[in-house]
Amino acid sequence: MRKMLSATAGLAALAGFLMLPSAQASVAAEDVDLVSCPLGVQSTTYTPGLTFTTPAPDVTVSSSGTLGACASTDLDHTAATYQFKGSGNLNCLGGNSTGTGKITWADPGTTPSRFTFVASIALRPDGTTVLVATGPVISGDYTGHTVVHTVVITSLDLLACATPGGLTLTSGPFSTTIV
Repeated sequence: MRKMLSATAGLAALAGFLMLPSAQASVAAEDVDLVSCPLGVQSTTYTPGLTFTTPAPDVTVSSSGTLGACASTDLDHTAATYQFKGSGNLNCLGGNSTGTGKITWADPGTTPSRFTFVASIALRPDGTTVLVATGPVISGDYTGHTVVHTVVITSLDLLACATPGGLTLTSGPFSTTIV
């Protein structure tokens, strides 16, 4: 009986040891980008327009665009359209907004990924202004994962910040990643 208990305990320990690498592999897999779309094209409007002065309260941000040439952990999420809308206190030098959005995947059999976001506009040390929107996917494909949109606002766009109406429209490249 004693030998049988010892053998059973030994087998249980061995089974636990053998399971460790798979547990480590699943943790490592969670660190991988599920979808990366570095070649998006977007158009974003700001109402009222952004200026260099104190952030205007309740600036509405609306953005839409296409995501192409996406690298994905599967073959079902290779292109999409996206849209998001939110509001917050923003100007050309910074600020934050919140809102909701949707990524509609082009591939058949997929479900749109709906997300909420917190967005920030920030001036980077190299003089580049970026809008970064980050938040959880709340329904559809990739529910529970995080979406990150990065929009670079070009220096030509920033010239509008000095006008009375401010910067009302930006367009150009952006990237989206789901982790």
